[in-house]
Amino acid sequence: MEPAVSRRLECLLELVGSCRLLADVGTDHGLLPVAAVWRGLARRAIAVDLREAPLAGARALIARSGVADRVVAEQGDGLSGLQRRGVDAVVIAGMSGASMLRILDMAPDVLAGVGRLVLQPNQNVPEVRSWALRNGWHLRDEHVLEEGGRFFVACGFAPGAGHDPAYAVPGWTEPALCRVGPRLLARRDPVALRWLERQRARVTHWAQRNACLQPELEVWDAACRAMRPAPT
Repeated sequence: MEPAVSRRLECLLELVGSCRLLADVGTDHGLLPVAAVWRGLARRAIAVDLREAPLAGARALIARSGVADRVVAEQGDGLSGLQRRGVDAVVIAGMSGASMLRILDMAPDVLAGVGRLVLQPNQNVPEVRSWALRNGWHLRDEHVLEEGGRFFVACGFAPGAGHDPAYAVPGWTEPALCRVGPRLLARRDPVALRWLERQRARVTHWAQRNACLQPELEVWDAACRAMRPAPT
């Protein structure tokens, strides 16, 4: 039986697309890799977590869903131990961007064979986009979704040569686009606009006490203006 997944996981599955072998790092209870195999998005999947307790739940879900021949749950630190396994898609979600970048920087040999990298950091989203720019990962798509009163930003990257065309936005610098998300600006998504407005409100509050935050506030304000629908 296919497991029910949250809207956040639905968003991640959409960004994954199709692949041969998916690695879901920090899998928790294994919902995403099981759903990916059930739907035919991934032929096989590896559910990876550092902790044994959630892996027990993942193994139970795998068995209950009837995909034990195509999904395995393994204890591990990030992508270590996945060399020469043929992983061609990686999802890392629900941890800080700093933790994600540590995992990615430690596994260049695994990433060399990956065609799709899906990241949903709970913090440090600009740093994740900046890392991708420096390391030849083009931003193919990104989404903001709201669930349970929280906003989540998810980015889908693929290897690319040369300058990432997502950042060719007139009037915007790369650092500013890394902060607000170039694909979000292009889409004018109403959920993304609410997220941008919340970021602007947060920085407005702190900028009243710290003038150094004024440049960041100007970026959020410009993004909010750019995202509002054009007048008819």
